[in-house]
Amino acid sequence: MIGRLRHREQAEAAALHPHAGRPPKPGLGPRVLAEIAAGGAVGALARHLLTKAIPSSADGFPWNTFTVNMLGCLVMGILTTYLLGGRPHALARPFAVTGYLGGFTTFSHLIDGIYTLGSDGRAGLGVGYAAASVLLGWVAVAVGLVLGRRIPHRDAGERT
Repeated sequence: MIGRLRHREQAEAAALHPHAGRPPKPGLGPRVLAEIAAGGAVGALARHLLTKAIPSSADGFPWNTFTVNMLGCLVMGILTTYLLGGRPHALARPFAVTGYLGGFTTFSHLIDGIYTLGSDGRAGLGVGYAAASVLLGWVAVAVGLVLGRRIPHRDAGERT
């Protein structure tokens, strides 16, 4: 498993930095910052709308945050594999991964949910929520990685 992870990291580095072994110039240009900001705004809006659409649980389990985070993990896996397997637009990763998924998923709400469950006397449910979030999030990323490999890529010679 460690070997596969190391290979994935090397592939990601090569795909993201195709500069013949040279690292990219540091810093972010205005266009990349705009893409991240736009993706973050769209992701945050999608999170807000989805969390409002999912009803509260009678036992206090934060299904809305849990659902959003699991969807975010699944999409992270899909995008990671897809973006590494082809020649995506240079701004696809800043918009979709850093911006959109950064705005869509919410670690702070996860922690707030765990704290709220614990402070309301439901520590066992809080621990279960934390464990389920980590374990099922990992599974969702793994499933996303598999699904991402199934998305066809255009050939390098094709023009858009």
